[in-house]
Amino acid sequence: MSLWYNRWTVMGRLVKDPGPPRFLPTGDAQLEFSIACSRPLSGKGHTGQTEHVSYFEVIVRGRQAEVCSERLRKGAPVFVEGEARQLSYPAIGNTPPKKRIVLFARRVEFLAAGVDMPAGEDPSGVEIPE
Repeated sequence: MSLWYNRWTVMGRLVKDPGPPRFLPTGDAQLEFSIACSRPLSGKGHTGQTEHVSYFEVIVRGRQAEVCSERLRKGAPVFVEGEARQLSYPAIGNTPPKKRIVLFARRVEFLAAGVDMPAGEDPSGVEIPE
């Protein structure tokens, strides 16, 4: 019996406004956005940088995609929990096949600053049941 565990948690800020979700043939909404996560470097990096920034592509589906599209804006802090998956794209013409790793979100939590929330509403986001 083999055990496989793939659970990622990332906290960062939206790189740009997410835009409207697109709808899959099943009728489910899907939204893609990127978040940037930074961490300080001890001393200065070889390019004079004092922090390292990593970018993560996130895919959110269902009602959660619609809520994220409505409320998240560039710079908004978010906490994302989900599963990393590798997506493959076939070769087109002379271009080789491409692969990318994205985080399929199970849960997106809106952190207080930068989120457009109506007064008196809970900023915790929407959770997708497993």
